[in-house]
Amino acid sequence: MSSTSNVFETSEGSDAVNKSNRVKGKAKDKTNGKESSDIDDGLDDLLNELKDASDEDEEEDDLALTSGDEENLDNNSNTNNNNDNNNQFTFDDQSDEEPLFLSSDDDEAYGDIEDDDENYTLKDGLRLASNFKIKNKGASKSKSYWRRKMLRSTNRELDPEVRSNLSQANEAFVRNDLQVAQNLYLEVIKKDPKNFNAYKTLGEIYKQQGKLNDCCNCWLLAANIHPWDSQFWGNVGELSSQLGHIDQAIHCYSRAIQSDTNKSVRFVLERAILYKEKKQFGRALEGFQRVGQQFPTDTMIIKNIASVYVEQKRLNDAINLYMRILDNNINPKPGLKQKIPKFGWAELNILLELYIQQHSWRVGIKVIKLASRWLQDRENEKWWDDNDDDAEFSEKRRMEIIDKLDKEDVKKEAREKVYHLPIDIRYKIGTLRLGLDQKTEAMNHFEYLLEDEDDIADLFFEAGKVLEESGYHEEALTFLTRASLSDDFNTSTELINLLGKCFIEVGDYQQARQAYETLLHHEPDNLDYKLALAEALFHLGDPRAGRLIVEVYKKHPTTGDSLETKSDSEKTGPEIDVENNNLSLIKNQTFRAKSSKLTDQEKLEIENNAKRTVLEKYRRMLRLEESINSGDKVAVTAWMQLASQLVEMFMRVRSFFPRDKNRAFKGIVLYRRKKQMGLDEKLARVYNLYEGIVNDENYSRQFLTSKTEYRGLNYNEWFVIFVQYAIFLSKFDKNIEYANEIIEVAMSVSVFVQDKQKEALLRIMKLIFGISKEEASTTITTYVRFFLISNQFSPFIYKFFICCFASGIRSWDTFTNYNQQKFFLRQLKAYDSIIQGKRITGMATITADIENVKLAKEHPDLLYVYANLLGGSRSYVSSVVYLNRAYKEYSHDPMICLVLGLAHVHRSMQRLTTNRHIQLLQGLSYLLEYRELREKSASDYELQEIEYNFGRLFHMLGLSSLAVVHYNKVFEFHDKLKDDNTYDLSTDAAYNLSLIYNINGNSSLVKDLTEKYLVI
Repeated sequence: MSSTSNVFETSEGSDAVNKSNRVKGKAKDKTNGKESSDIDDGLDDLLNELKDASDEDEEEDDLALTSGDEENLDNNSNTNNNNDNNNQFTFDDQSDEEPLFLSSDDDEAYGDIEDDDENYTLKDGLRLASNFKIKNKGASKSKSYWRRKMLRSTNRELDPEVRSNLSQANEAFVRNDLQVAQNLYLEVIKKDPKNFNAYKTLGEIYKQQGKLNDCCNCWLLAANIHPWDSQFWGNVGELSSQLGHIDQAIHCYSRAIQSDTNKSVRFVLERAILYKEKKQFGRALEGFQRVGQQFPTDTMIIKNIASVYVEQKRLNDAINLYMRILDNNINPKPGLKQKIPKFGWAELNILLELYIQQHSWRVGIKVIKLASRWLQDRENEKWWDDNDDDAEFSEKRRMEIIDKLDKEDVKKEAREKVYHLPIDIRYKIGTLRLGLDQKTEAMNHFEYLLEDEDDIADLFFEAGKVLEESGYHEEALTFLTRASLSDDFNTSTELINLLGKCFIEVGDYQQARQAYETLLHHEPDNLDYKLALAEALFHLGDPRAGRLIVEVYKKHPTTGDSLETKSDSEKTGPEIDVENNNLSLIKNQTFRAKSSKLTDQEKLEIENNAKRTVLEKYRRMLRLEESINSGDKVAVTAWMQLASQLVEMFMRVRSFFPRDKNRAFKGIVLYRRKKQMGLDEKLARVYNLYEGIVNDENYSRQFLTSKTEYRGLNYNEWFVIFVQYAIFLSKFDKNIEYANEIIEVAMSVSVFVQDKQKEALLRIMKLIFGISKEEASTTITTYVRFFLISNQFSPFIYKFFICCFASGIRSWDTFTNYNQQKFFLRQLKAYDSIIQGKRITGMATITADIENVKLAKEHPDLLYVYANLLGGSRSYVSSVVYLNRAYKEYSHDPMICLVLGLAHVHRSMQRLTTNRHIQLLQGLSYLLEYRELREKSASDYELQEIEYNFGRLFHMLGLSSLAVVHYNKVFEFHDKLKDDNTYDLSTDAAYNLSLIYNINGNSSLVKDLTEKYLVI
């Protein structure tokens, strides 16, 4: 429920009642032409009226009963009965057992108070008040029951000692000797436990001594002795209510209603108010409806009924209640004698509040125009409906439209009509227009607040709040700043928080810092305040920003659990005040309402709050991007904290994770994912709890959002958040495991994997993390195979495949294993089948789109990769065969010449070669061709590479002298490339050359090489 829903509060001095008074004081009601009476004291006036009527009836009964004459009692009873028959609303004998209105199913108390009090004891009353049933000891009362009961009590003979003590106690009480009187009354009670006067006067003594709880207990005992005295029961109930003994007060009012022969509704109203306070709304509604039948024109009763409807989540019933009143006022039914409440500006204010809670923006505006035209006698002004604006309430625009009318008499009459609205109604129209995203029209109404001279700080606050929620932060500051000037709001944490958010959004970080420092002074453990303050400090260049981020990041993860537990406990209702509750005879029971599902309106309100939170966090992340790009680690950490909250929220949406990922996305059904949560996720849950985002498991299964966005962000933006968050986790936190989990979650999101580009990027991320963890045989092989299949015959993807495998024996084994060779052979056969135009046995399925593509006779990259796979498994003959195919078409490629030459050299060194020297000579010829091609326009890197390769070749062949020459030439490039250790081959050449010197016994040169090239 929105913060403005307190228009239904009935407590004296509440803001809502003051608002209603303000509305009534600013406008006149059309029905009577006079200013409507204030509703601030409406409920009190009604109670006083009922009380006076009850006192008069009680005095008449006392006069009739004190005579002790039974005949007088009968006559008085007949008189009262005749008076009852003339009342507008009366109760029969069964009214308390069979109420006129059905109560809620969750209320079963005080409904069956036993009618025979011959055996009725205080113990029974206590059991009944504690919701325990007692046995039915008698039949229903007759109308003369209480008279007979009273006569028996009046004519009861007293013990002489009791009579003497009672007389002395009365004398002591009259002379104000309270202690003596108290002791004597206690003696009377010991001798005569059913002495009404003793208990009653003893209670008066306690009252004068300030012992109100003792007084209340004595009076409760006295009331049980004289159960027919409804007025006394009412007095005890009133005192119990003042002392906070709610259950005891309800019991007393129930007994007063039972014993009230005049069937007054005063106690019904008092009890209904207590039921409402106790949140037993079903019984409260029953009581208010009964009073409403007796006083159908009292608007305060209507307001209470509507407030109960709201508490019961029956907004439509509350709206219909006021709409019927409005309809009966505008269109009174002829011949209808039933009295109807008057509809004025205060009632319109409440009705609009209900429409705002229901988010019925358009309907609310229509009702404003309908009611205001009727109240201002402008019902015939239909021309305003031609435009969707509020020109009829604006002086300038109103006159412009009136001047365009055709008839002069209509113009004259329209100019003289009243069109001004109470300030509360202005605020309501602005809120409704803002709900329709009509900012300009809304601001036209909000600006009237700034011109009002009255103290309307509450409206300034509400206007600023709705503007901030709608994303208009600069405009919100205007009203929030005005609200902060009031003594009622200048210390409000909610107001300061809103100001802080707006200051950050408009870039006033100095003011934002002051706001959040003030908030942290009151709530030093609030994580979101710390994050917001860190952001403000970061933009101000304050080094405390980094410390705050680290402090939040290292927050103990059980904070989330404790906070969630606290939130759950708060939902069960207020705790019992044990110290106060023990002072009453009837203990207060904590009422737990039945669990009920969230209404559609509440779901929408929760969703809107969550959307505002997501957009606010996303804007903060965007502001950090520039600093992140410049390498600021504090900005990176702050960004990651915000991203973790959004990722955690996104991961709780079940509809993003269907079993069939290929099924078209139809919308979102929210749920709670059950999984083990790490530190970041627990912190994110804490932040979301602080933001008021409840568990999604409370939602019913229904679609909540569109197919293109979730909570204000489209799915491209959500995707970027996931990927960037994973990158930051791996790069800055070095937490590759958690980053990998985030990508795995993203790969399960249907709206991501159904986009081929997003799916490919996620697989790239998995491949990157696999390379980082050196998972060559699992992750790398799996995901690189995906790109090979999806990009068939792509030269780039074959180069990419080679780059994915690092150096080392493990990667080499995975690179050259039989499965890889078989895969590329099938791809090569598929390419050959395209060139030859026929199917080849063992070929792969052709998935590439080769239509309108002219293919070369040979695919050099595919042949090169397959030849290297064969060479890696020492199948040099087969490798030479496929490299010769590539060489025929691409003889000017230095890498093909290099690999082909090495294949011949390695084959020449194998035991089964047919002609070792010719094979070696053939290999050297290809290597010399490689050198010639490589030297063309070569850089220092390439020239060094050539010398190293030849040095390594001769070293392998055992020609150490030639190897030493080429290794030494590698060192000539060291000074040029020493700043780039990644590509400088001097270290490798020095190590190989040191091996040659060691074998030849030249340790001195080995030492020199080691010190110069091999020492870090």
